[in-house]
Amino acid sequence: MKALTQQELQTFVSYFAPILEGAQLQEVLANDRGLALSFHLKTQYWLILDLVPNTPMMLLFENQCPFKKGAKPKPVGLFLNSNAKNLYVTDMQVQEEFGRVVLLTLSNRQTTCEIEIRMIPKQCNFIVRSGGKTIAWEKPLDLKEAPIVENPPEPRTLQELHEEWLAEQGAAKKPSLDPVAQWEKQRQKDLEKKRKALDEIQKQIESDKHLLWQEAGVYLKTHGTLDVPEHLQNYISKSESLSWNIETTFSKAKQLVGKKDGARERLVELEKEIKTLERSSFKEKPQKTGLIDLMQKADARGRKYTLESGALAYCGKSAADNLALLRQAKAWDYWLHLKDYPGAHAIIHRQRDQEISSNEIQEVAGWVAKESLSSKSLMVGQKVAVVMVECRFVRPIKGDKLGRVTYHGEKTFHFTLR
Repeated sequence: MKALTQQELQTFVSYFAPILEGAQLQEVLANDRGLALSFHLKTQYWLILDLVPNTPMMLLFENQCPFKKGAKPKPVGLFLNSNAKNLYVTDMQVQEEFGRVVLLTLSNRQTTCEIEIRMIPKQCNFIVRSGGKTIAWEKPLDLKEAPIVENPPEPRTLQELHEEWLAEQGAAKKPSLDPVAQWEKQRQKDLEKKRKALDEIQKQIESDKHLLWQEAGVYLKTHGTLDVPEHLQNYISKSESLSWNIETTFSKAKQLVGKKDGARERLVELEKEIKTLERSSFKEKPQKTGLIDLMQKADARGRKYTLESGALAYCGKSAADNLALLRQAKAWDYWLHLKDYPGAHAIIHRQRDQEISSNEIQEVAGWVAKESLSSKSLMVGQKVAVVMVECRFVRPIKGDKLGRVTYHGEKTFHFTLR
């Protein structure tokens, strides 16, 4: 899909600016492609900002959002939620001197937030300014005066822009969601790679270079001179002795013959692999096996907590149990501990590519806090901090009987006990 032209952007803003005037920003969604801003004024409008570098796009949908929230929050999204949420649209206009740049102003009686939306291919950006602070989707470049475009293309209608963008989203999703298509693509890639290797091996087998090395050796041995015919000159070194050249030429010939034998064996194997791939068909991958019980594997005592995602959290009964669990944990498992307090360690045992939600982390963190603090010091509403780090970055202190460890690369979570 082609990016918005200057004329198309001008049409978009001219049409939708009056519709959005006075609308309140109520929700912000962000993912790796861009943002979706929800405005409400009698009805709900979604301003979609697709920030793909080469083809940025700005669209408006009524009562629907064809844009999914990303797994991880984006700094710009968090900043908007803190500084622009519940503000009202007071102005929206194109900065014509810079080309495809839109300035959107949100405000109320107390504060103002200015959003600069750059729809310039390869320089697209989303910049928010509020309360003396500025944050951007990408590092902003200095804007320059827009060049004059001669013979601009025929502008698309707003309806055509919507339809093109939606069609592209549908097409973009199919390959990634279709495991059969993915498998077939990989199969063709593997076949191409093996066939190419087959051609190279065939050339190696058919090569007569070993005969030339052998011919050079025989000539040197027979005539006792380094003055060889022209077609053999590349196979000797006149800076070396006659005996060295004789030995080297025969050695090279023998080496190449040996390589030919190995190449023939590899040729047979490759032909079998190609036939197997050509006859192969798609099969569903078997489900991953369940997690091994760390408590049992470590022969440790303690408590186990099952999370909604299927991950398992463990907390040892003693320092020795905690260390035993840590030694049996996988590198990608999470280790948690109450910050600045002695007490229990916890380990979240998970699959390598398994995501653990922030709610589950808070569950385990609360569990660690309750296991670490005495009933007298534990109070509802108490604020605590818990550090979390992958087990690969945790090291027990050698000889320490209290079970203490060192760690780095941690994240700290602050929350209130319930």
